[in-house]
Amino acid sequence: MSEEFENNDEMTEEKFGSKPKRKVSSKKLLYVGILAIIAVLFMLSPFFSIKTINVTDMERYGRDEILQMAGINEGKNIFLFSAIKSSKTLEQNTYFEKVKIKRTLPNTVSIDIKERRVRGYVPYMGSYLYIDEYGRVLEISSGFTKKLPVVEGLKFDSFTIGEKIDANNLDAFNVMIIIAQMMTKYELLDTVVKIDVSNTQNIKAYVNKIEVNLGDISNSDQKIRTMAEIVKKIPEGDRGTLDLSDISKPLVFKYLT
Repeated sequence: MSEEFENNDEMTEEKFGSKPKRKVSSKKLLYVGILAIIAVLFMLSPFFSIKTINVTDMERYGRDEILQMAGINEGKNIFLFSAIKSSKTLEQNTYFEKVKIKRTLPNTVSIDIKERRVRGYVPYMGSYLYIDEYGRVLEISSGFTKKLPVVEGLKFDSFTIGEKIDANNLDAFNVMIIIAQMMTKYELLDTVVKIDVSNTQNIKAYVNKIEVNLGDISNSDQKIRTMAEIVKKIPEGDRGTLDLSDISKPLVFKYLT
């Protein structure tokens, strides 16, 4: 019995033993090498030199500035830059919320950028913080040239570029966000010169020489829409007050001399 068992083991080992490795022919390696060289030469040919670069129109930066930051230029081989690396480089800029770079063979690159835009200025130690509609600080500058509202009434000790203002009076910060978004919606940002949120029960906005009393944040959409309709009809040089604190009451504009 034992001899039969041993013989079976030998047969099993012979039948299921490891197979000898196949040798790759030198001709096949040569063909693969030649094809690889041809592929590389083809990819590096002028046929794949970038000829067209499409860039999203932006408010803050021009096309050439964006291309310089991304490290992409016409004439460069379309395979010799990393779209992921260029996207991450651009997204380090606080004005760029989202970046997508796409190659279209043989010679076109598209750069699509979702831009954060300045919606107001917050005074800070003699300078101004440029903020978007969510209260995110985009930059700090000693002054400003574009007509946008200055926001007064926020209390905070410090800030971080690229982050939202960490206001001590959070209620005032939230009011500012709502007002900024409503004024963006009704295209008032280039008309309003100042927003005062120091008293959230008596929010004020200033348009040229007109003081608008918005009361609290209730019915903000209707109040800002009404404000937009009225102030556009008032001559620029007129001085007065407009009370929108209770939108259910008749609206009265009081002229000041």
